[in-house]
Amino acid sequence: MRSTLPYLAIAFLLVWVTAKEGVAQSSGRKAIHAFVAADEQRKPRTRFSSDVPRIYACWKGQSLDVGDKIRAVWIAEDVGAASPKDTKIRDAEVQVFKTDENGEVFLSRPTGQDWPLGRYRVEFYLNGSILEVAKFTIEPGVQVETPVTGTPK
Repeated sequence: MRSTLPYLAIAFLLVWVTAKEGVAQSSGRKAIHAFVAADEQRKPRTRFSSDVPRIYACWKGQSLDVGDKIRAVWIAEDVGAASPKDTKIRDAEVQVFKTDENGEVFLSRPTGQDWPLGRYRVEFYLNGSILEVAKFTIEPGVQVETPVTGTPK
């Protein structure tokens, strides 16, 4: 029993040092955790109906510095004949005001039409370096059936 005690102490010390190093590395590292959502409720999604009015690109920052710049770039990866592959749609940039900044930018559906079907992504940059990519697809909208009026003949 006595001979195993030093080994247990060494094992405990190694686990403690490894855990402490992991916390030190993660606490000082800038990060952005990003996703896309259909509304301001911020429920992450990867598939959207072609008739959804807006798509939100959301992020949560970690260990950011005041003054950092977060940029979101919307890209149509593959939308068939609607546009060439990897077409930039729009980008938006915001300045960070607190270390755990979070926020969103949105893209509205084209006026009078549905979203082009296909694959999209939003690239998230921090001070010019890409940190995160959120991918999603646009699928055909839900067909709404209207009730039949009148009586059959």
